[in-house]
Amino acid sequence: TTIGFLAAAVVLLIVFVAIEKKVANPLMPLRVITERNRGGSYLGSLVVGAGLFSMFLFLGLYLQTVLGYTPLRSGFAFLPFTAGIIVFAGIASQLLPKVGPKRLMVPGLVAAAIGLLMLTRITPETSYVTHVLPSLLIMSSGMALVFIPLSTTSLHGVGNRDAGVASALLNTSQQVGGSLGTALLNTVAATAATSYMASNPDKAPTFGITHGFTVAFTVSSALLLVGAVVLFFFINIRKEAVVETEGVIAH
Repeated sequence: TTIGFLAAAVVLLIVFVAIEKKVANPLMPLRVITERNRGGSYLGSLVVGAGLFSMFLFLGLYLQTVLGYTPLRSGFAFLPFTAGIIVFAGIASQLLPKVGPKRLMVPGLVAAAIGLLMLTRITPETSYVTHVLPSLLIMSSGMALVFIPLSTTSLHGVGNRDAGVASALLNTSQQVGGSLGTALLNTVAATAATSYMASNPDKAPTFGITHGFTVAFTVSSALLLVGAVVLFFFINIRKEAVVETEGVIAH
């Protein structure tokens, strides 16, 4: 059933593109995504969404099902990530016109990938302060360096008539990536947990569950690195063009 729906989705996407190429007023003008920097931004956003959204899912499950946090306490445990985004978003905004987007986004994704890899060290016996908090801070600092420039590159060279579509595509690619990544990595985590518990029947179930999470974090980190490679090869906007693009965003 799943394969059938995926095949149908591919067919529908092909039909959609074919229709968009022929109609006079397309819902999604293909000129928006065929430009190198914008297309790379959407593809990078898709991959980043796939890797990042799953982090919130599995880390939240780890905090509640393994460490025994309440939902409210788990929410507070994620606040350092939000704080890091706020702080480093300001820094990214200041650096963007000076160094250009690529020099911020690629290192930012590498830092976020390292933060995810650090989460692979968690066990049912590790603490939030020593194993989760440092990872959240590193990931938030890295992702802040990605989100701000990504909104600029996704609108690079776009006309006023396409600005709304270009902006919507960035949000859509993140949401689609998050949905696909969560589905994929949930399967990865469940399979890894089941295999671990079958191979280690003497261990408590929480060890198997945590192992599944760590495998998912490893794959998520790899997805962020793929996003870094995509942005490295696709994005070629110079810092001089950033001011012009930010003018379009402000408008």
